[in-house]
Amino acid sequence: MRKLVSTLTGLEYPFERFEEFADNGEALEVAVAGVEEARPRPGRHIWERFAEFLPFKAMDASASLGEGNTPLVDAGGRLKSFAGVNRLLLKNETQNPTWSFKDRGSLACIFMAQEMGERTTATISTGNMGHSIAAYGARSGIKALVFVPEFAPREKLMAMTMHGATVIRVRAPDYAAMKKEVLGLWKDFKLRIVSGNGPIRTEGYKLTAFELFEQLQGEPPDYIAVPTSACGHIRGLFKGFRELLAAGLIGRLPRMIVVQAANNSPIVSAIKQGVKHVIPFSNFHTVAEAITTGNPMGGDEIIAKASEHGWLAEDAAEAEILEAQRVFAEAGWFVESATATVLCAVRRLRAAGRIGAGDSVVLMLTGAGLKDLDALKHQSFNVIESNLDNVRSDLERALL
Repeated sequence: MRKLVSTLTGLEYPFERFEEFADNGEALEVAVAGVEEARPRPGRHIWERFAEFLPFKAMDASASLGEGNTPLVDAGGRLKSFAGVNRLLLKNETQNPTWSFKDRGSLACIFMAQEMGERTTATISTGNMGHSIAAYGARSGIKALVFVPEFAPREKLMAMTMHGATVIRVRAPDYAAMKKEVLGLWKDFKLRIVSGNGPIRTEGYKLTAFELFEQLQGEPPDYIAVPTSACGHIRGLFKGFRELLAAGLIGRLPRMIVVQAANNSPIVSAIKQGVKHVIPFSNFHTVAEAITTGNPMGGDEIIAKASEHGWLAEDAAEAEILEAQRVFAEAGWFVESATATVLCAVRRLRAAGRIGAGDSVVLMLTGAGLKDLDALKHQSFNVIESNLDNVRSDLERALL
């Protein structure tokens, strides 16, 4: 048996429900009967190995673009020194097919569309999710519609249209208002419109928890730092570990670190101030454009989970984000600015003594640097302009 359950008050709905949120506005998540008895099994893909934890009746391998199985690597001396954490690991989701973590959720959405016999799928995105669902729609022959805000990066729009998606760019006072309006269109069109906090998409994100379980040989990290916007990613990750705990495969849960830009920190601000509800942000600007939901629907659940499970929360100022992006690059990792926030946050938490130097911390590298080239205009570039007459002397200077 499978159903949707609201995350705070336990309201129940059919699994097939179009609306992504409960009638009272709470986030929904999938409940699968018998997860306590679920066990991993052999399989090439992570979704094959953990099929007993997933709600889908059938999963067509031809829908896959080879997502998952991304590296978990030691962060190296440069990043460890910067953060002040000796056991720092990087989960490199930029190696998914469209260079972000969104591909795991998009695959789950395609599985759902196929099971429901839907030939069109729609999503609301600042860019990464739209790029991803466009690619997976193209792969599976399902028409993709993508609603984007007017500030969506050109690089991401180009990728969506190259995959054949129809892109609708919406001018609105802010992204949260746009999202709420577009989600309400499902009723008139009987169209499943997916946001970053939908229950089906988060089923894909929990696969990352199962992958970490495998890579860490069954021992969860102490902390996982996640750039947080619509909340689906952090919720899916934690749901995966909760289900592993329920199945008796792990003995404890990791503590999540909610990370946002200081200029747009509706959840982090609420957690820091000890309040139970999201503190809306509007009319803001941040270089971390991939995490720009200023009033996330379902955000109250994340605040509640932070209180219940002792999660940490931290933000990052604009200058810190750009510095961290540069530090990542100098250590060999070219990440988008939204991803760079996790390094800032962990550094702050370590300096405040809230994370120990010996704690194991996983940073989620959610998107690649080439996903948002406009943000790089704030960075400096070391380029020597030369010519044939001066190339020898310029090389001599470069070698000094």
